[in-house]
Amino acid sequence: MKKVLIANIFGIGDVLFTSPIVHSLRKTFPGISVDYLCNARTRDIVRCMPGVGDVFIYEKDDYVALWKESRKSCIKAIYDLFRDIRSKGYDAVFDLTNSREFGFLFFLSGIPARIGLDYKGRGLFLTHKVAFSGFSGKHVIEYYSDLLRKAGIEPQSNQMKIVPDSEMADWAESYVLEKGLDKGAFAAIIPGGGASWGSHASRKRWRAEGFARVAETLEARGVRTIILGDASEKALCEYVASEMITPPAAVENDLSLREYMGLLEKTGVVLCNDGGPLHIAVALGRKTVSVFGPVDEKVYGPYPMTRCHRVVKVTGLSCRPCYDRFKLPECVNDHRCVVEISPQKVAEACMYLNKMDQGA
Repeated sequence: MKKVLIANIFGIGDVLFTSPIVHSLRKTFPGISVDYLCNARTRDIVRCMPGVGDVFIYEKDDYVALWKESRKSCIKAIYDLFRDIRSKGYDAVFDLTNSREFGFLFFLSGIPARIGLDYKGRGLFLTHKVAFSGFSGKHVIEYYSDLLRKAGIEPQSNQMKIVPDSEMADWAESYVLEKGLDKGAFAAIIPGGGASWGSHASRKRWRAEGFARVAETLEARGVRTIILGDASEKALCEYVASEMITPPAAVENDLSLREYMGLLEKTGVVLCNDGGPLHIAVALGRKTVSVFGPVDEKVYGPYPMTRCHRVVKVTGLSCRPCYDRFKLPECVNDHRCVVEISPQKVAEACMYLNKMDQGA
């Protein structure tokens, strides 16, 4: 193989789970060109993946809006996108869209090897496929390793990796100095996250009061904290800060994704819910404490699970985890899987990881 395209149009975590594919391809085929098709939200993540070249953008909402405005213009825009893809002369595509339509377009683009998960029989146009009904029982990265093997490629890595660009690394260095923080010795508290779940996002978020109690405990023990979230989580982050006796060093809701990655790379410990921020932190090589409720951490958790990562969950609930194969049933147990997680347990996990740097 000389030229390969990876196509994943889903969320931040989904895209980061593909970074071991990039590494394995480059190790197996020295000099290979690896390009990527993703959505606009994950573009900056992909550009920080070592070994990725050109990035194509497919933003579904934009195409839907264009279709409503002018079907002819929409068809032309999609044609132009796949004309550009065809012009690259790819030898293979790792099609992770789970879409029959994308499979057909990659077929029309003249890509001879089309490798992907055959989700509910949608892989009609795949040449190398693994039967698939949804992620369950093993980590998503392991599913992608199966695809590599299906294509005759032995996986060379199981670790996610991103590297912030130098401009953002410099910005983060200045930010940390300005706030009086010690690089690698402060904690990022991220009470939101999980935007890809939309209206169901609250189902996997730990309570704000819990994040405040843990942040307060860390501050009392000499670990400075910052509260992070996106623009839509401003009220949530400010509430967490207001519940703390010792204010955090900063509350940030206006960072770009590039700035967000640059700043997380400077942290010592990241405390967050299950979601994109967790996987960014893992890919940056940060220590993490993550709260998991309805989602199975063996499928969507930190990977590989090392002593640098702690997952906090409620044990003894027969209904947990209930999210399986892209389906989330109605909760009949008062959301106990997140409500009953104690701040003390989470704080202990954070302090354990913090002490690792001190040789304790």
